[in-house]
Amino acid sequence: MVQITHLLTTEDIGAYLPSLCSLLQACVNPDPSSSSIGFLAPLSEEDAEEYWMTVGLKLGKAHHLFVLTDEADHEVLATVQLITVLKATHKHRGEVSKLLVRPSAQRRGLGELMIDHVETFAREEMGMQLLTLDTNTTTAARDFYKSTGWIEWGACPDYAAFADGKLGSATFFRKHLK
Repeated sequence: MVQITHLLTTEDIGAYLPSLCSLLQACVNPDPSSSSIGFLAPLSEEDAEEYWMTVGLKLGKAHHLFVLTDEADHEVLATVQLITVLKATHKHRGEVSKLLVRPSAQRRGLGELMIDHVETFAREEMGMQLLTLDTNTTTAARDFYKSTGWIEWGACPDYAAFADGKLGSATFFRKHLK
């Protein structure tokens, strides 16, 4: 069984920190030529920890972190973040970020659980009508988002580097929440 938990504080992150760090490293280090999530390889334990603790400092009204854990051992199998735009004219929308699934847990529907969860939270708890995200154009994530009803609305060449430092294009997606 798995469980999705909304982490609200730095202390909440601390309870999951070793597992969050190993998840991030597992998504970056094994194949740097296909990882484009904001980190260069090799991603150290210290850098992974610093990232998660920085996220913890942002948590609150404008930044939400959800973790999906295995109920048996509490290992973090997936994460997703929802970032709200703090402008009066943009309160209807948010950005989805860092939907990560541990490589050993991929192809089990966990990504779909997480995207469904964050969409429902955005719509029902935050009153959002529109979500956006970006992902590397050449990774499997692009097909994943298309398969879950997200609409491509543009691409930008050389938008972000892969973990090996080579630049790659990004595809931008939107989803109108009903």
